[in-house]
Amino acid sequence: MLLLTASQMRALDRATIAAGVPGATLMERAGAGVAAALEARYGPPLALRVLVLAGPGHNGGDGFVAARHLHAAGAAVRVGLVGARDRVAGDARVHLARLEAAGVAVEPADTEEAIARLVGGTDGWEFALDALLGTGAEGEPRGAIAAAVQALRELDERGTRVVAVDLPTGVSADTGAIARRAVRADLTVTFGAAKRGHWLYPGRAFCGALEVVDIGLLPPADRAAEAPVEVLTEAEAAALVPVRDPRAHKGSVGRVVVVGGATGLSGAVALAARAATRAGAGYVQCCVPRGLNDVLEVKLTEEMTIPCAEGAARALAPAALASVRDALARADAMLLGSGLSRDPGAAALARALLDARAVPTVLDADGLNAVDGAALAAATAGAPLVLTPHVGEMARLTGLSTAEVEAGRIDLAIEWARRWGAVVVLKGAPTVTAAPDGFAAVNPTGNPGLATAGTGDVLAGAIAALLAQGLTPWDAARLGVYAHGLAGDAAAAAQGVHGMNAGDVLEELPRALRTLARARDAAIGRRGRA
Repeated sequence: MLLLTASQMRALDRATIAAGVPGATLMERAGAGVAAALEARYGPPLALRVLVLAGPGHNGGDGFVAARHLHAAGAAVRVGLVGARDRVAGDARVHLARLEAAGVAVEPADTEEAIARLVGGTDGWEFALDALLGTGAEGEPRGAIAAAVQALRELDERGTRVVAVDLPTGVSADTGAIARRAVRADLTVTFGAAKRGHWLYPGRAFCGALEVVDIGLLPPADRAAEAPVEVLTEAEAAALVPVRDPRAHKGSVGRVVVVGGATGLSGAVALAARAATRAGAGYVQCCVPRGLNDVLEVKLTEEMTIPCAEGAARALAPAALASVRDALARADAMLLGSGLSRDPGAAALARALLDARAVPTVLDADGLNAVDGAALAAATAGAPLVLTPHVGEMARLTGLSTAEVEAGRIDLAIEWARRWGAVVVLKGAPTVTAAPDGFAAVNPTGNPGLATAGTGDVLAGAIAALLAQGLTPWDAARLGVYAHGLAGDAAAAAQGVHGMNAGDVLEELPRALRTLARARDAAIGRRGRA
């Protein structure tokens, strides 16, 4: 599912109109889609009381169409025009005339007093439509628009369901930033494609449920240039799940080597290794400090350990390089960094392995802490690389503040994936996966319960397993993130977001992949084997 900026959306509008589809037709489809989405979610609008607050621009025009369709379906509709009537032009003026011809009066609501009279003109509203500004506006609402926003906020507090047309007023279409006064919607109906502000926080929390209505826009002619960002759908994720060959054996379905572990951090290695197994790897080995080997032998059953040279801090030492290389000679993927610690010797080992990597590698946690952005830029010559930073790690690697990373997480992930020649998984809400070719995917799964120690290790292990099974770094990262979030959602359903832990996510991971595999098989009409 495409995820667009406001300017990208306007470009698709212009291209569609230039191809011969009248703007008034697109507006008709949009407004009709709002009415249909409201009916589909809440039932027939017959006898419902619906208030529509419409601005004088295109968003208001969409609102006029929605009001006409709701009126035709039997709803008691009142429409307030928030702005001067002489500012209504073009396609919006066409649909204003059609609305009035259908018998719906459009009342002036261009002052705070007029808005108050309109809002209070009935015993209560079941629904209120925010058709004030749409995706083209940025910054603080002013004047009558600000008064209308406040009225919608008060209606929401009194139990009226608020439906935003295209985007809640006060939410940035590009960044998800919110104005001091912004509409909080129960349902947002947008057109053609979702906008970034629908998925980026804090705006995402103001959109409620999101419906995307197809209004017949032409697809972008050049995805890389015009629409490089997507929200990964379940169907798209399902199509990435590897198909297991009936003749498979443990050596043919992916060998993973996990390099990490230190005193106090053995759990990270165990979680990552078990996640690799649970995500389908047939053979998982852990290169760990010799002094922790017995601990991990107890923690792990299916996964094997390789005791390696350690330093005084019981972390891996540079002298472990030969042992790790021996293991990697038979591996399909490496996970570097789980529980590695920030010990200087372990960091030196990580840098040596990164520089000489010969198999696809996931660099996570203290593996990321062992390098800087310049080192990553210089490490593009080796085997494919997937980086899995959280916001703090991304800030350190890029030299930016955490606030800057959060504010620009999509564009920054794309920019630095290009610079580093690696797939970047920028973890957070939402997680963004970006590829060196400029494409990015926003992940729709997951919940706040994933904000607990060890869940990142589970994610890294899952991605490593998918790499080992032959997926490209881009596909392994997108599928790993989606399945990990899906497992997190199942864990939250069972345990609650406060009580779930990384082990719960780990146990749900194979079921998440099974769900996706069954969806894959159903889509191609084949009996599932998962």
